Amino acid sequence: MASRCNINCTYCYMYNLGDLSYKSQPKFIADSTTRNFAKKMLLHAKKHNLKTVSIIIHGGEPLLMSKANMQNFINHFDIIKEENIGVRFALQTNGILVDDEWCDFFKLHHIGIGVSLDGNKEINDRSRVDKSGNGTYDSVIRGIDILRKNNITHGILSVLNVEADPVDYYESFKEINIASLDVLLLEMNYDNKHLYYPQNITVAEWYISLFDRWYNDKDRKFSIRIFNVLIKEILGQEQGIDALGVAENNVLVLETDGGLEAVDVLKMCGDSFTKNDLNINSNDIDEIAGSDLIDVYYNSGRYLPEKCLACPVGDICGGGYLPHRYSAEKGFNNPSVYCNDLLKIITHIQNTVIDAMPEQFIKDTGLEKLTYEEALKIIDDNLSLVVRPEYIDKLESFKKMKRLPVLN
Repeated sequence: MASRCNINCTYCYMYNLGDLSYKSQPKFIADSTTRNFAKKMLLHAKKHNLKTVSIIIHGGEPLLMSKANMQNFINHFDIIKEENIGVRFALQTNGILVDDEWCDFFKLHHIGIGVSLDGNKEINDRSRVDKSGNGTYDSVIRGIDILRKNNITHGILSVLNVEADPVDYYESFKEINIASLDVLLLEMNYDNKHLYYPQNITVAEWYISLFDRWYNDKDRKFSIRIFNVLIKEILGQEQGIDALGVAENNVLVLETDGGLEAVDVLKMCGDSFTKNDLNINSNDIDEIAGSDLIDVYYNSGRYLPEKCLACPVGDICGGGYLPHRYSAEKGFNNPSVYCNDLLKIITHIQNTVIDAMPEQFIKDTGLEKLTYEEALKIIDDNLSLVVRPEYIDKLESFKKMKRLPVLN
């Protein structure tokens, strides 16, 4: 909706990890672009017999758009509803611009709301700052209070910070009485991991401490999405989110200029990395099949590097998030930069879930625990047996040519 933001988070993949393409894009999506999008979404939905489409209103900060223009945006999708195809709206915001009028708008159109917040004031304000470098916590909490006053259920989207004590982090969200939480890994790949702060605790240790506090909380009042997804994946339920599992990733990004692109987190792989020749004003949605990057993203749970194919939890992890696999040297033919952390987290949660099962059930099904060390050995034993898949060439097609030094 908006290619600009009213704050300047230090870790933001849109503005602060090397991609400058936002500077050449319209600040807001044009009405004509939305009209074309709605028409072509209707054609796409009919062709593929879709009963529902989901539209996530995103940015930048989408609430920078005027309420009148946001209303016009919503109205364009009436042509889809008139064909008895459901349209679900969600909106992700930093919460700072939320007011009572916006709340009336959200309720009128049944828009699900997510608010970005990274923990308590001290932790949040280390990274989520305004254009002057000032913390945003108080302004976000003010927006959350307005949502709560208007009886609007909202989830929290949070980014991992290993400098936060995981138990204190958990308690800080209990204190503000949230409905749900998702804790994202910091956006990082092999080329930019040197940019981040030193860690006094590993990512795996942090998540495991958070999981144990949440899982054993008898007064648990909110869900944590990553843990819910992993538990269900462990129990054999395919969840189909793009950061975990092997299901197809059915997410497409529509940029403010009408560009049709793979998930925008891939912007951290390089300037204009997600750009292609596809645009909703001149292309049909099905033409995205011609983009190698969109294809690799859609199939990232299936186009796995050899290490993932040798891994005993590969069907749960799905290789992790595609942007986290990138390197200029090998393209996407790498395990996630968080590979070992994910392996530790998954084996810990898996064993915790097994411990909670009735003893007779475990005996009847033959379930066995798998330690992190055992998983590493299985990978080592299986790796030499993996046959190089044909898709590896496509994964490596995104590597960048190394520049040779200029000789005078």
